[in-house]
Amino acid sequence: MWAPQTIQKSVFYAYDELISGKTPAFIIPNVLSKSHCASLCNKISQSKILSSAPGISKKIGTSLSSHIYEKSKYFTDSSKSNQTLQNLFSENSPIITMQKKISSVFQKHISVATENAMSYSNAVIRIHQNGDSVHLHRDNSNFEMPEYEVSHFKNQMSAILYLQSPCHGGDLTIYKKFWSKNDERMREPDFGYSSNLVKGLHHTSISPTTGNMVILNPKFYHQIETVFGNKPRITLGFFFGEFSQNSLRSWV
Repeated sequence: MWAPQTIQKSVFYAYDELISGKTPAFIIPNVLSKSHCASLCNKISQSKILSSAPGISKKIGTSLSSHIYEKSKYFTDSSKSNQTLQNLFSENSPIITMQKKISSVFQKHISVATENAMSYSNAVIRIHQNGDSVHLHRDNSNFEMPEYEVSHFKNQMSAILYLQSPCHGGDLTIYKKFWSKNDERMREPDFGYSSNLVKGLHHTSISPTTGNMVILNPKFYHQIETVFGNKPRITLGFFFGEFSQNSLRSWV
């Protein structure tokens, strides 16, 4: 059965299963306590440094997808973004907690990627409000970001920590289809791909449970279902890939 697996400690086959696509995602429960998540969400809701993105009412932080052809601006913005998140989280950063859990599960050291002594963006907070959804898409820095060194890392993965569950909806749906270059003919002008690309294909869904972290292979097509209610879906996320056999580097 092609479905997410829940794990709480190191599993020797986990990384290989994600790479091969045998498992669509791993769910690591209770990475943060509900009380810690509530405290962080309270800080986030009061933050005045918010921007928007496709399908997202609000976000905090910057990403490569907004700077594909603006490399110098990306690193300037990522420096500001990293400082903003550091100020927001103070010394008890959930980014560090996520890194430690990933390192423990995969038995590989992880740190934020750098290029020419400049740090990549270390995470982004996404706030999906009532009516928000994210269209069918995939993430593949190897194909999209050739000007950046992270494009040379192997086996890109995505880590998402749920800081707040919405009232209803907001599930992450993953389709059993890896991206291929031929799929670009089905690309939508604004963002993502035509839903006809995955019509009738097997898929699985993950509910946004507060405190849980999901690690998926983002070359599988995926989307975020519509959020309903006055309680936003709030996540903290980043990508990571293999820098060497025992070393991972992360970025957004």
